[in-house]
This record gives sequence, structure tokens and C-alpha cells, in this order.
Amino acid sequence: PDFGTVGVKEALPDDIESSVEGVITEGGACSQISEGFWVGSQCSFMSGKGYWVITTDAISFSFDFTTLARTITTINDEKPEGYGYMQSTKQAFYFIESVENIEVGDWLLSFNGDELIGARKWQGYITDLPAMGDDGNSYSEGYLEIGQTPQFKLLKDDILIDLEGDTPAFENNGLFSAINL
Repeated sequence: PDFGTVGVKEALPDDIESSVEGVITEGGACSQISEGFWVGSQCSFMSGKGYWVITTDAISFSFDFTTLARTITTINDEKPEGYGYMQSTKQAFYFIESVENIEVGDWLLSFNGDELIGARKWQGYITDLPAMGDDGNSYSEGYLEIGQTPQFKLLKDDILIDLEGDTPAFENNGLFSAINL
């Protein structure tokens, strides 16, 4: 059943929220960059989706869905025209904090060599750029293997610009914060 949507901050009990570093779902993630301040494309729990909760301590909690009303939500799986890729069962998210000369509406893209493995539109603040990993299926051939490092590019006015920065190596379900390019 569709129970609706609840914000991550509202769903997590106060006594465990500080132990939660981030939440990942298919194609989206959020990260707690300071106590109670969440950023990313997926800062809500939506019924019908699965989530990985990344913690610093063992936690346990439940949520009473009867308090929610049914809502209509839009998942932002938008991709720039001509730049498509397939969702993999292996993924990581790189939280990009700043990029030189980027403007709202420009695109951040992640690549493994010439293979596009993720894209996210810049909204003017910290953005979770996905990077897909090779999960053994033919659609993910050429995607990242554990230990490889994605390359990031800025798509601005239909021009691809290589970005440089200190980028951590890929690991499945990885959340990497405060990347400046």
C-alpha cells in the first residue's frame, strides 16, 4: 500500500539521528552534514521503496505509518538530453559541495573512462552525484569496479568540461562528502 512520504529528519527518532550518516535508495541519497541538516536528492522515505541506512552505531527504530497521509511525489530521475545511463544495483554517491563556474541548471556527470555512469542537475547547493558500479549485468559493463575512481565533468551550455578534485575510490553504497571540484 501507498502510505505516503515522510522526511528523513521527521522519521528518525531524535535519540538515533546523530548516529545516521546517510540514506541511500535507488538513484538517490541524502547525507547528514551537520546535526539535523540533511542534503541530497532523496531526503524523504517514500512508501514502496527500499533504503540502506548508513550508521556509525547499531540502531533500531520503527515508524508509525498510520500518521501519514497519502501524497503524490515526483522522483527526480531526470537526465540531460543525449546523456543516458542505466541504474545499477551497485552505486555510490559523491556529495559535491562546490564547482568553479557552475550555475543552477548546469549538469554534473560522472564517468568511468568514456562510459557515463551518473548525472545530477546542480540546484545551487550540495548535490549528490551518483556513480554506478558494474553489477555483472550486460547493461553495467564498463561501469566502475570497487577501487576505481570516477571522473567528473561539468555539462555547461552543451560543452563538457573536465573537473579535477580529490575523489575517493568507488565502493558499493558509498557516501562521500564535501567534494570540491
